[in-house]
Amino acid sequence: MLIPKKIIDNSDTTLKDFLNEVLAVQPGTRLDITTAFFSLQAYAMVKDNLGQVRRFRLLLGKAPEILTDATLGEELLRVLREEVEGYDLSRENENLVKDFIQFVQQENVEVRLYDKTFLHGKAYIFDNLVVIGSSNFTPSGLTHNTELNSVSLEPEARYTRQEWFEKFWVEARDFKEELLELLEASRFGSKEYTPYQIFIKALYELQKEDIEDILSVEKAREDLPKSKINLAEFQEDAVKRAFSRLRKYRGVLVADSVGLGKTWIAKRIIEEFGFYRRRKFLVV
Repeated sequence: MLIPKKIIDNSDTTLKDFLNEVLAVQPGTRLDITTAFFSLQAYAMVKDNLGQVRRFRLLLGKAPEILTDATLGEELLRVLREEVEGYDLSRENENLVKDFIQFVQQENVEVRLYDKTFLHGKAYIFDNLVVIGSSNFTPSGLTHNTELNSVSLEPEARYTRQEWFEKFWVEARDFKEELLELLEASRFGSKEYTPYQIFIKALYELQKEDIEDILSVEKAREDLPKSKINLAEFQEDAVKRAFSRLRKYRGVLVADSVGLGKTWIAKRIIEEFGFYRRRKFLVV
């Protein structure tokens, strides 16, 4: 029988090593995890010993740092998408994502999202022991963060599952399909894309830096009055790109075919700097 440490703080023993030890000794155990943050890299640290668990439930809680209108589910998907898309294109990363997809697709694996209130508790509940503390299911939480996790045997494990975990689990909503959809749609997934979608993605990647810069310019101009000069949409795009170039290079040359509104684009730029910003302007 496994005799656990009472405290795990990632110094002498990491939570990653402890979880793997428990899973190796108790291959048929159930495992319920509650965490505010989740990373595929954390799954990678324990996946070799997860194959024999009788049931796996992952309960994701609410993070208080969301400052936009996005829902918790949207924010968690955004963070996970950024993680996956940041992976290098390698066989190892492809295998990790595909392995996790196959794992989550199993009937005995469930993922739910608790978004009613801020659920900040972290717990790793096995059949006859429980780890309760500060470690999220992330590489930092499992390895090098200085954490404080308390380990208890029965009856604390059963009590924690029945009286605490189940209470939040039944009120949480299913998040499994959304998670799988995101991973399948990633560059490591199996979702097929149309030629048009591939074309648009290629255009976006080519123009990504410009788009982000233009959005930054728009945000900086939010407090300025609305322009008195009405432009067509393509002319407005040209003005935004001109502002972006001015900020980046301190100069811009507007060049286009006859009749596409270079004069009106110039008037809009003059209005911005000469009228609203009260800068001196020379027209030759």
